[in-house]
Amino acid sequence: IGFDQLTPEDPRLAAIVFMMPVLIMIANLVGWFGGAIVSRYVGFIGISPETYFAALRNSVKVHDVLQGLVKGEIFGFVVVLVCCNIGLNTRGGPREIGASVTRAVVVSLIIILLLDYFVTRAQLASL
Repeated sequence: IGFDQLTPEDPRLAAIVFMMPVLIMIANLVGWFGGAIVSRYVGFIGISPETYFAALRNSVKVHDVLQGLVKGEIFGFVVVLVCCNIGLNTRGGPREIGASVTRAVVVSLIIILLLDYFVTRAQLASL
């Protein structure tokens, strides 16, 4: 494929394919360590970080993390396609840009909601 055949969406798709797994793993780590901090310092929870991480190790398997990576990649891909399509076809001024952003967010959320159902069914069927 030559550079003359690239569409405006291609660099964005390449970026999401390579960076989404990195962002998902960062989010997972922040969530896990944030959960440890909350479990330690919130009075009515009051468990030690060691107990929290032991429970985390017992309940979260590598397969769960991989399923999250697959879902995140699919959802990111869809968001890029929808938002690039709507955004690059926007004409007019600030009012039209605002309407396009709103439309892109709504369409992306609806598609993600529907895709989540089907992707989850496929992932559960593969177990």
